[in-house]
Amino acid sequence: MLGLSITAIGMRSHAECLEIFEKLRERMKLDYLELAIGSTCSVDFDYSGIPLILHDSCLYKDGVRSRLSLLHQKTWKTYSDFIANHDVRAVSIHPPLQRECSRQELETALSQLEKTLQVPVYVEVMPSPEYWCSSWETLVDRPLLVDVSHVLIWFAGDRELTKQTCLSMLNSKEVGEIHLSHNNGRNDAHDLIPPDVWFTDLIENWNENYFVTFESLSVEHSQYERLDKRKTIKIAVD
Repeated sequence: MLGLSITAIGMRSHAECLEIFEKLRERMKLDYLELAIGSTCSVDFDYSGIPLILHDSCLYKDGVRSRLSLLHQKTWKTYSDFIANHDVRAVSIHPPLQRECSRQELETALSQLEKTLQVPVYVEVMPSPEYWCSSWETLVDRPLLVDVSHVLIWFAGDRELTKQTCLSMLNSKEVGEIHLSHNNGRNDAHDLIPPDVWFTDLIENWNENYFVTFESLSVEHSQYERLDKRKTIKIAVD
């Protein structure tokens, strides 16, 4: 399945983001929307007719962001309640810092969260070495969210090593979701995706086996790029 993260079009009102999603839904052949940082994703908003993925601490309740922490079960309730009333296909989450828990504690928490939420839960591959899942050696034995741009940062922008590593993960690890964006190999900038990037020809095959989520837009849809990335005045949705 192919989806769009609200991060890619964010820094606008939630209503505007949903309007842009509907505009791009047919053009990009999108199957779902990923709620994420970048817009105030209220639990009270009408998401009817939109399959969703929830990414990390994305929900807002009474105007306040509801934290989702693997290591604190009391933070799970808002997400469990939301999932019970919406078409949520999966949840993806950032792993904690390595100093905060052991590998076994992390794997146990992921399993417990999945049982509580009653949807698949994927733990994201991270760009910074202090986190779990920030290198091949620190991956855990649970379904992964492979973020290709985070892996690009592992290798300081080396695209060939990034490609080899991502493909190795897909071939040897349990993977549920893939995040697509672009950067310079130094920071997670969520730049527009160029047409010649290595994964372009793989997307069609990937979306038959994984949730494939655009965390930034391709160059051809640059007019809808999230507002803090725009170098020109905001363009209204047509």
